[in-house]
Amino acid sequence: MDHKSQWHERLFGQQLLKCETNSSKSGDFLCVATSEVLQNVQITGVYFSFANISQQSDDFTKKLKLLYEKLNQENCQIKKFQVVQVVLWANNDVFSDFENSHRDSLVGLPWFAVPFSEIDLKTRLSRRYRIKSGVPTLVLLDRDGGTISVSAQDRLLEDPLGTSFPWRPRPVDQVLKDVVLQKGGTFSKEHPCTKSEDFRYSDLPDAVRGFYFSANWCPPCRAFTPQLAEVYRLIRKKEPGFEIVFVSSDRSAESFGASVEAMPWLVVPWQQAGVRAELAQLYGIRGIPTLLLLDRNGHIITMDARTELAEDPMAQNFPWKPRAVNILTERFANKLHDYPAIVLFVDGEETELQFAESVLSPAADSYYKTHNINFNSAPEDFFSNCEVDHYLQFLIGLDSETSDILRDLIGLDDVAPLLVAIDIPNRRFAVMEYGVEITVDAVSDFVERFQKGDVKFTELNERVGEEHN
Repeated sequence: MDHKSQWHERLFGQQLLKCETNSSKSGDFLCVATSEVLQNVQITGVYFSFANISQQSDDFTKKLKLLYEKLNQENCQIKKFQVVQVVLWANNDVFSDFENSHRDSLVGLPWFAVPFSEIDLKTRLSRRYRIKSGVPTLVLLDRDGGTISVSAQDRLLEDPLGTSFPWRPRPVDQVLKDVVLQKGGTFSKEHPCTKSEDFRYSDLPDAVRGFYFSANWCPPCRAFTPQLAEVYRLIRKKEPGFEIVFVSSDRSAESFGASVEAMPWLVVPWQQAGVRAELAQLYGIRGIPTLLLLDRNGHIITMDARTELAEDPMAQNFPWKPRAVNILTERFANKLHDYPAIVLFVDGEETELQFAESVLSPAADSYYKTHNINFNSAPEDFFSNCEVDHYLQFLIGLDSETSDILRDLIGLDDVAPLLVAIDIPNRRFAVMEYGVEITVDAVSDFVERFQKGDVKFTELNERVGEEHN
């Protein structure tokens, strides 16, 4: 199997259920090899539905089924559109009889589904595409597993006959091409040398750009906006070309006016409702406030600049490009449930941090290069492009609450430096032998032995998995 075809199994596992083969008597679905289902498909739709909000999911399912049948009328060797359904459970209801609900929501459909038992796989898919609980979502992928759209459900509702399918999104410069951007309330004060009244996206300096999705009715947004304004000023002292464009989710012109009153950046005008909606679809915005950053070529640097800002309020690491080695914060600790990690615990002194980076970075760089892991991939494509089943994190555990919690959960000795391989997906961990000096070569050797399973593993206790779910 070549590299391009491997994404099928990395994303969906080795087998899928064939929904139309279900017998109401036996309740069984036929299992088919994932690669067989998707190898000759032009566009794959990943449909996230929710078994316990059946009306909302059922309505969308009917529309998707009509489109599916229309696009696949021709019986040719290359299938134009295939759907893989991922049945989830909205967390606003009791977890009861999920297996029967899962089966009932798939019976008779013309496509395929991820098996009920693949709970961890579904969780990873949901996190990868940032699925919001209770919102039926359609993600479209091209033949190589690259993401076309993370919110195609909106386009289907607008274009039920699929006239413009697969609704490839326009790049941001095209979306904003004819839009005259509005100045925020304090823009002129912050940009005293700027005289132009007719601002367009194409006029902005060739530099990093931010898009801020927010609304005045949202309390977290009202709290974050002043923080962002302060950091915006800090960044512009170092990077005067940096600019932010505000995309409002306000529900009235009055609310919109309150939002922009104290903003020192540019704004998509309230009247441009279609443009604001298209930008939200383009970047798959699931909630607000969201701050994303683009590089000078329009490629996403980070979708989570809000968290980056919270962890780096002086913007010392701006523009927060993905790094091979990261500090163990709550954000990275949350990923431990899905992906194993090499963690070096050290004291919180600056010299210890530098030491940790110096011994971890060569091993991390070598690992990512060997396994074709590209940090410049779009967030939702990052893991599907890897050649390995598990992405391995490299983390530095400083003297912090997050480190303490993780040590207590696993039962690690309170010593530093301490090098540990933590593999929560497989419920195990391994500690580098005490007394071995932690050097570049020692870390690389430990990483290599961990991959081969040639280290002394200790089983994790049950409560670790529970705490990370």
